[in-house]
Amino acid sequence: MSKKTACFFLFCFLVTGPARAQTVDCLVAVVSGQAVTLTDLEIAREFGFFDRTIEGTSGDRRLAVLDALIGQKVVLGVTREPLAIGKDEVSLALEALRERLGPAIFRTKLGKFGLREEDLRPYLEEQLRYDRVVSIRFGPKSPVSRGDAEKYYRDVYIPEQKAKGLEPDTLESVLSSLERRIRENLKARKVADWVRNLRSQAEVRINLDCLK
Repeated sequence: MSKKTACFFLFCFLVTGPARAQTVDCLVAVVSGQAVTLTDLEIAREFGFFDRTIEGTSGDRRLAVLDALIGQKVVLGVTREPLAIGKDEVSLALEALRERLGPAIFRTKLGKFGLREEDLRPYLEEQLRYDRVVSIRFGPKSPVSRGDAEKYYRDVYIPEQKAKGLEPDTLESVLSSLERRIRENLKARKVADWVRNLRSQAEVRINLDCLK
């Protein structure tokens, strides 16, 4: 394994990759020969790399992040064409992450793992590559019928607003945003099914003892 020395059966790992610190880490998963350490998992969780993906997921948050990490590696493992991500794209993603967390919290999280900003680049680049693969495969927008929008408005939007104690806006005033939500939900389901199918064909080994 590139830049890393693993002993899976002892679940130990000498990290010399993105986390940089020379420490013995716990090998939480191996996905088609690609290692996922506990440090990788904790960095992904702490910096919220998969917050959008696991939104609404119940249960152990670390398990949800691990599942997303494994899915990402499975998808990138079957990608035949190399997807070059420019340094500017990674820089923009890094800047967006800093702004989302806030400079002070961002620095605190870096300090928690003994990281520099540059150490997050490999994680962000991998996520950008994954997003590009998904965009290429599921890019075209699916049309949303008027009936689907009306049903979503009636069954989802109105109950949501009432639960918040708010008066629902008219269908026409929120139609475009509801159509976007419907398309995003449909895409998310398609992506989840695709990733699940790919994962069933991949070699994945998980060591849940790392999470104890």
